[in-house]
Amino acid sequence: MIAVLLGDLDNSDGQGKVYFRHDSTPNILGRAADHIRQGFPDGKVEKPTNTFIVTWENMAAQGTSGRGDQLDTKRITFQLVVAYTASSAWAILLYPRSGLQFLYTSIGGERKLLESCFNEGLVGWFWKKQGLYFNITSDDEASISQLTKKTNAARSGVWVYKIGSSPFFVEIQPGKVTSSPENEGVTEPPVTMLPTQTADHVGVDFLTYTTQGIKTAGTVPEEKHEQPSETPSSFQTGYPETVTPGNATLKTQEPHFVESDTIAPVPTSTGTIQRIYPTEQHETETRYTTSETLQPRHTTPTPSEPRYTTEKPGLQQRHVPAPPRSAPQHPQIVVVDEDLDVNVFAYNLETCAHNRHKCSAFADCRDHSRGYCCHCRPGYYGNGKDCVAEGKPQRMNGKVNGQVFVGNLPSPITLTNNDLHSYVVANDGRAYVAISNIPASVGPSLQLLSSLGGVIGWAFALEQPGYENGFSLIGGVFSRQAEVVFQPGNERLTIKQEFKGIDEHDHLVMSTDLDGRLPAVPLGSAIQIKPYKEIHQYSRNFIISSSSCNYTITSPDGDVQTRSYQWRQSIIFQTCPYDEAGWAGATLTTQQLSVDQIFVMFDANNHLIRYAMSNKIGPIHSSLLEQNPCFSGRHGCDINAVCTPGEGVRFSCECTAGFAGDGRYCHDIDECRETPSVCGPNAVCSNQPGSLRCECSAGFVFASDGKTCVEENRPVDHCQRGSHDCDVPQRALCRYTGGSAYICSCLPGFEGNGRGCRDVDECQQQDRCHAEASCSNTQGSFTCQCRPGFHGDGFHCSPTFTEREKTRCEQQRASAVADSDVPFSFRPRPTVGRYVPRCDERGAYEPTQCHQSIGQCWCVDANGQEVPNTRTGPHSSPPLCIDQAVTPAPIGPTPRPDVQPIAPGAYLLFAQSGKIEHVPLDGYIMRREEAKPLLHVPDRVVIAVAYDCVEKMVYWTDITGPAISKASLTGGDIVPVVTKELQSPEGIAIDHVARLLFWTDSTRDTIEVSKLDGSHRRVLFDTDLVNPRPIITNPAYGRLYWADWNRDGPKIEMSNMDGTERVVLVKDNLALPNGLTFDYENQQLCWADAGTRKVECMDPHRQLRRNIIEGIQYPFALVSFGRNLYYTDWRREAVVAVDRHLGKETEEFLPQKRSRLYGITTTATQCPQVYNYCADNGGCSHLCLPRLGGLSCRCPDATDGQCEEKVL
Repeated sequence: MIAVLLGDLDNSDGQGKVYFRHDSTPNILGRAADHIRQGFPDGKVEKPTNTFIVTWENMAAQGTSGRGDQLDTKRITFQLVVAYTASSAWAILLYPRSGLQFLYTSIGGERKLLESCFNEGLVGWFWKKQGLYFNITSDDEASISQLTKKTNAARSGVWVYKIGSSPFFVEIQPGKVTSSPENEGVTEPPVTMLPTQTADHVGVDFLTYTTQGIKTAGTVPEEKHEQPSETPSSFQTGYPETVTPGNATLKTQEPHFVESDTIAPVPTSTGTIQRIYPTEQHETETRYTTSETLQPRHTTPTPSEPRYTTEKPGLQQRHVPAPPRSAPQHPQIVVVDEDLDVNVFAYNLETCAHNRHKCSAFADCRDHSRGYCCHCRPGYYGNGKDCVAEGKPQRMNGKVNGQVFVGNLPSPITLTNNDLHSYVVANDGRAYVAISNIPASVGPSLQLLSSLGGVIGWAFALEQPGYENGFSLIGGVFSRQAEVVFQPGNERLTIKQEFKGIDEHDHLVMSTDLDGRLPAVPLGSAIQIKPYKEIHQYSRNFIISSSSCNYTITSPDGDVQTRSYQWRQSIIFQTCPYDEAGWAGATLTTQQLSVDQIFVMFDANNHLIRYAMSNKIGPIHSSLLEQNPCFSGRHGCDINAVCTPGEGVRFSCECTAGFAGDGRYCHDIDECRETPSVCGPNAVCSNQPGSLRCECSAGFVFASDGKTCVEENRPVDHCQRGSHDCDVPQRALCRYTGGSAYICSCLPGFEGNGRGCRDVDECQQQDRCHAEASCSNTQGSFTCQCRPGFHGDGFHCSPTFTEREKTRCEQQRASAVADSDVPFSFRPRPTVGRYVPRCDERGAYEPTQCHQSIGQCWCVDANGQEVPNTRTGPHSSPPLCIDQAVTPAPIGPTPRPDVQPIAPGAYLLFAQSGKIEHVPLDGYIMRREEAKPLLHVPDRVVIAVAYDCVEKMVYWTDITGPAISKASLTGGDIVPVVTKELQSPEGIAIDHVARLLFWTDSTRDTIEVSKLDGSHRRVLFDTDLVNPRPIITNPAYGRLYWADWNRDGPKIEMSNMDGTERVVLVKDNLALPNGLTFDYENQQLCWADAGTRKVECMDPHRQLRRNIIEGIQYPFALVSFGRNLYYTDWRREAVVAVDRHLGKETEEFLPQKRSRLYGITTTATQCPQVYNYCADNGGCSHLCLPRLGGLSCRCPDATDGQCEEKVL
C-alpha cells in the first residue's frame, strides 16, 4: 500500500473527488521519466512503458465538511503516479506547493497527524499481522508540512521512490536530489523502516472511497448552483483509502500551484468503480431541491450559499442512495468544468468530446493542442459560448440595486431589484433601455446616467468595416465597472454591472449596482445629452475606456444650464485560452465608439426612466463617414434582417436566421411546425422568435451532447407510486427513506413485518380498561365500556351513585349564594353587590371572572386568584384570559391508541423531514423511551414548528408545498393556514396573546404577519433581507426578533410587531445564526450559530451579551425551556440539551430514524402570563399589531376598502 497522505479524509460532499487511470501516452511517460531522472541523476533510467495515476482533489478532513450553508472548509489536492519500466516500478508523490491546508484529522475521536508511508499490508498464511512500514514522515508536525516545501527529486513538493521489481516488500529507495532551484540546500525528511507490528497493535480501519458527482457551477441570480453536466463512467479502485463518509461544507479551497502541468482530471472507462451507499441519506445543502430539466447553456462559475428552496432552474443537487434490497449500482461520474490548478500529472478533459454542450447551439467546437474552443458558425457572432444571429434584435433583462444620494440630501435613495429591460436593433445600432419603479426623488437625476445603458450600446454597436462590437469580441459574460464624475459639483457615482450570458429565452441577463451621488435635477426638467465618442483599449481579458460628455438642463421655468461629466470604465472577461491563433480582438488594440441621437426622459406618472441612443464602433481619427447605408444605419431593412454592403452605396437586405421574407419585411419561421422532429425523440419543441427551444419530456434529461434526451435515472418513491410490497394501507404504513428505498411497518394495533400485518387483540393484555369496564377488540384497536352501575369513558369508571365532591370554586360559589334576601324564593340568590365566582362544567374557575355590580372583569389562575394588571373597567371588553385549569382526562368515545391525545405536560416537538415527533419532559430530562411521532406529513419537508398554548395547536412550515399548516394536539385533521404566495417559508412564530402568526420566506426575502387562521395577511419587511430564517416574538413588549444568515453580513434584528423601530441588535462575530429563541422569564434572547459553533444569549434591552457554550457542531433550531436550551443538530442528527447556568451540554436524544432534524419548540403546561394591548384585537377592524407601549391598527395587503389604520 502507498499512502500519499494517510488520515481520515472526506469526499462525500460532492466537492472532493478521487480519479484514477492507466496512461501510456508519450507526454505522460516523458514527464514521469523526467521526474525519475531528476530524483536519480547518477544512473541510467529506463523510459516508463505505462503509468497508473491517482488524483485526490479537494479532500477535506473528516468532520469539517458537509454544511449546506458552505462554511469555510480547508481542502487538499494531491497525486500519486506509479510508473512502470521494463525492470522496475517507481512511485512519484506530488504535493501542493502552497502548503497543506490542514495537518491533522480526527480518528476515533482523537486528533491524529497525517502520515506519508509505504506499507507491506497484512502478511502471513494462517496468522495475519501487519507487515513492514516504510515511513516518509515522522511524528513531527514539521515533517508533514515540509512535504510541500522539500523534495528528493529536485523540485519542491515532488518525491520519487524506486519500489523495485520484486513482489515482496524488500526495499524502497528514495530519490537523491534534495535541493531545488527555489529551495537550495534542503534535506529530505527522515525515512525509517519499522519492524513488523505485533498482533495486539490496532491499525486504522480502511474503507473505500465513494466517488460522487460535483456540480458544474454557473452564473445565476443570487448565487444559485448551476445544474450538472453528467458523463456516465465506471471504475474499480485498486486499493483502499482511509475515509469515513460524512457531510461536507461546499466551499472549494483552491491551492495555488504551478500552471504548466495543469489540466483538468478525467475519469476514464477502464475498470469499474463501485459506490458505497450510506445507510442513511445525507443532504449536502440547506436548500431543498427537486429535479429540473437540464438546459445546454454556457454560464460562468459563481460560488453560492445555499438556502432551503423548491424547484428552481439551475439549482439542483442530487444524491443516489441504494435502491431497496438491491446491490449497489454504478454511479454517474460528473465532469469537472474547471482546470485542476495543481503541479501534477493532469487528466486532459478539455476536449470537445466532453464539452461540446458548453458551446452555443449555433457554434462549432474545435479541439486545440491544449484544450477546446467554441466558434460561432457563419451567420452568427459572439464568443462561441454565446452566439446570436447577425442582424437579429437583442433583448436584455436585469435588476438594478443600490443607494444613490441626490444633491446635498443626507440620506440616500435605495433602489431594490428595480426591473431593467433593454432592446437593441442590431442592424442599425439603436439601443433602448427602461428601468421601472423609479422614485420621483431620484428619477430626474438618473436622466444624467445614460452611461448606465452605454455598455449595452457598445455590446451591439453598428460595426464599421474591419471593426467589431463588444458582443462579437467577448460574448455575453463579462463584468463592467464605471466611475462617473459630474462637474462642477464633483459628484461621484460607481456603476457595477455583471453580464451573465444568454438565458433559455435568448435574453441577455445582467445586473446593475449603483453607489454614489448625483447632481440634483428639478422635477420636470428636460435633459439634452450631446453626442460623444469613447476610446476603447483592448487586451487579452481586459478592456478600458474613458470619455467626457456635455449636457444641458432646461428647468421648468426655462432656465438653461450647461454641464459635463467624465467617466472611465473597465470591462473584465475571459477568452478561450487554447486558441493558438489568438483572440480575435488582439489585432484591435483600440476602437472608437461613437454615440449620438441620445434621448433621456423620466416618466413621473409611470415611474420609468428611459434612455435611447445610436451606437457605432469603428476606427479612431477617421473623419470620413461611411456612405454605405449598411454602415450608416440608413438602409431601411427589416429589424430582423442583415444589411449586406455592396459597391459604393449599394446594399442588400436579407432576413436573419429563423426569419423569412424579402429583407424589407421578415416574418418568424415556426421551425417546430416545419420540422416536427427537429428536437429528436423524447423532446418537446417550442418556437421562439428566430429560433426554437428543445426541452426534454418529463422523465428525460439531456445527455452530455446537450441535444439527445435520455431517460433520467432518478430515484423512485415507491410509496407514492404505489409500487411497494407493504400490506394494505388499513394495516401498514409505507415510509419513503430516500433514493428508491422504503420501509414497511405495521400500524398501531397490528403486528408483523410490514408486508404482512395481523390484528393485535389488545383485550388479552392487562389493564387496558378500567377494572369495572369490559374490553372489546376491534381491527387495529379496541373499545372500553363501563359496566352497569358505573359511568365514565371505560378507562375511568365511577359508581353512578357516588356524588362528586365539590371543587373550591363550587364551594366558594355556594357560600356566596347561601345568604338570600328573599326568604321564600325557590332558588338561592346572592346578596346585592356581592361577587359570585363563575365555575365551568367541571367545577374549575372560568379564566375570566366578572363582578356585575361594579362592571369589572379580570383574569384568574387555576386557584381563582386574580392575575395582576388584568382588571378592566366598566363598559370595557372583558380581557382575553388564559385557561389555567389542568386539562382533565378525555371523556367520550375511546380514540385509537395511535391518535390518542397526548397527556398533559411539557413536551419537546421537533421536525424531522416528513413528520413531527414529540418527547415528554420530566422536569428538564427528556423521557427518550417515550418519544414517538406526533404527526406524519408524507412527502413534505417540515422546517419550522411553533406552538399555540391557548388552543393547543402546533403550527409548521413546509417548503415542498410550500405551505403553513396546523393541527391540534388533542387530535383532528391537518388544517391549511397559508398556501398561496409562499416560496420557502423557513421560520414561524406566534403571539399567543394578540393571536398573530409571523413567518419568514428566505426566497421571497420577506417577513409577513397574519391572523392565526391565515387571514389579513400583510408584508412587514421586504427590504434588506437576504436569508431570513428563524423568527421569534416577545408578546409582553410587542417585539419581533429574527436572524438573517447572509454570509456577507449575518445579523440579528429587532422591531416592533407593527414593523416600526427596526434595528440591528447583533452583527459582530456572527456567521450562521440558524436558531433563535426568547426566554420570557429572564428576558433573554438566545441564538445558536452554526458558523461560530456557539450558543449565545443577550439582554435585548441592555444589549448585554454572553457565551453559553462553544464547540458545538451544526445547530439548526433552538428553543428555551426554564434553565435549559434545546437545539437540533444536523451533524449529530440529535436533540441536544444545554444547561445555561452551567454552560454545558447535559443530554442528547437520538431519534430511532436518523436523519436531519429541523425546527424545535416546546408545549408548556400553561401559557406564559404575559399580556399586550392587542389581547382583544385592540378595537382594530383588521390587524392589531402590538408595539412597545401601544398598538397599531393595520390593514392587510389585500383589503376590501373597509379597513382603518391608526396608531394607539
